[in-house]
Amino acid sequence: MRKLKPKSYDYIEKLAPLETELMQEARKNSEKLGLETISISATEAGLIKYHLQSVQAKKVVEIGTLTGLSALHVLSVLPDGGKLWTLEKSEEHAKLAELVLKDEIQNNRCEILIGDAREKLKELNSQAPFDAVFIDGNKAAYLDYFNWAYENVREGGMILVDNIFLAGAVWGGKTSQNFNAKQIRTVQDMNEKAFSDKKLISVIVPTEEGLLVCKKQSS
Repeated sequence: MRKLKPKSYDYIEKLAPLETELMQEARKNSEKLGLETISISATEAGLIKYHLQSVQAKKVVEIGTLTGLSALHVLSVLPDGGKLWTLEKSEEHAKLAELVLKDEIQNNRCEILIGDAREKLKELNSQAPFDAVFIDGNKAAYLDYFNWAYENVREGGMILVDNIFLAGAVWGGKTSQNFNAKQIRTVQDMNEKAFSDKKLISVIVPTEEGLLVCKKQSS
């Protein structure tokens, strides 16, 4: 969960293009749910888009739709013929996402899969390989998501994972949030795998919440 945006984010976002009306609508919908603090910031969205473009991503999977804000950012950099599959457990959140993604869904550029991501990901195996996977869902399942992404991203493709600091809990910091031992250990294990696997080039971008970026190397 994000705190108040640091001044550096405010400065960066004054330089960057403004979010679209649909993006602003998605933000407002997350505010209505009381979940605005877990919506991706425009600064972090810019980083994700930069990395997607760096690998010329066309087929992307997102785990954690919320109200569709991050999906809109991803779709904004996909080329003609590109597609995003986005997974969301909450039917309420998915319905709000559909409001801002309806044109993309009608044009077959976006598909929302509703249900437990670990089960829904199995349905996407036949669509692999993907160019990129963006993980921003259930923290207790991060390692499962990461392992799926590792197997289903193409060589030269990318895995991006948000919230990998757990507000400092991964290094033992005291937090105002109640992360349980399973969540902490799972994210720690995922981070360690990202840096120990020789087939991955990994870096952590020290955003407020921590963004893990992994590029899958050729065999």
